[in-house]
Amino acid sequence: MTNSKAGIKMHEQNSTHKRINQTIEMAGEIGLLYQPYISMPMNYQPGVNNNQKGKDRRALTMKIVTRFGLTSPTIISWLYGIPHRLALEHLNKLVSEKLLSLVITHRSVDGRVYALDYAGAKYAEELLCIAVYFRAGEPSLRVNQNTIMHDLMMQYVQLKGVHNQAKDNKNKPYWYSFVTEPEFKRLFKSNDVRNVDGIAIEPDGTVAAIEIEHSFKTKAARQTILLKWLYGLKHGYYSKIMLFSQSLQIFNDIKRLHNQLYEEMPTRFDKKTRQVLLSLKDVELLKANIVHRTVLCEELTNRFYR
Repeated sequence: MTNSKAGIKMHEQNSTHKRINQTIEMAGEIGLLYQPYISMPMNYQPGVNNNQKGKDRRALTMKIVTRFGLTSPTIISWLYGIPHRLALEHLNKLVSEKLLSLVITHRSVDGRVYALDYAGAKYAEELLCIAVYFRAGEPSLRVNQNTIMHDLMMQYVQLKGVHNQAKDNKNKPYWYSFVTEPEFKRLFKSNDVRNVDGIAIEPDGTVAAIEIEHSFKTKAARQTILLKWLYGLKHGYYSKIMLFSQSLQIFNDIKRLHNQLYEEMPTRFDKKTRQVLLSLKDVELLKANIVHRTVLCEELTNRFYR
């Protein structure tokens, strides 16, 4: 790499760190809740030669698998702008180096996912400067088979948010950094706050919960979820909730059920507290801070359902 190109790359990396630090500062106390994960840059900046590209991809892939618990060729192909065949080669090379393990599963659009191996966990600890939990034994037990599709869609959304571009190909990220679901679980005990699919910090410092809604849910389930979000908003875990889905029909169903619950819950009482399930003020808080992001419906359908 020439000195001038190396200098440009170093400047880009410094700029990314600076932007993340500025948004965390703007977020105030909420931003501090999510350290050290919220400070980790996950941008892919292509190297100026093949050797540098290989190193950058290797490091970022290992960060992704460590932070999310898995990845797939579909995501790697999209992220690095390479054919599916080369994404497979890239991942299989990491398997041959005993950094990743292959898990065959019909739950993934690729028929496979890749999870962390022991040597990979050790390498990731050096990359991320954190302790990495590793589950020994059968690789298939390192991933939750029931949530693979959901988890890969969430991974795509969070990485897409960092790498989003405007129509003129200029960078226009939805957020600069994020916290994954496994990281959220590590930071907070489930009896303190209910789990969310992810957390992101937007360019203006707003800390948002991100949720993937990839299936229809009952009204009872939606009520539980609304109360979970209300608790998170009121107790300063996040300032808004952004919903993503591959289906406009699911979004329409969510809106329908939410509207019914906004009418019904203020007239019903909690048996333990003898308070209404939702006050009118609570309803307004939820209405103002739940955002339906339909922008990725088509992309999610094309990548995960075709």
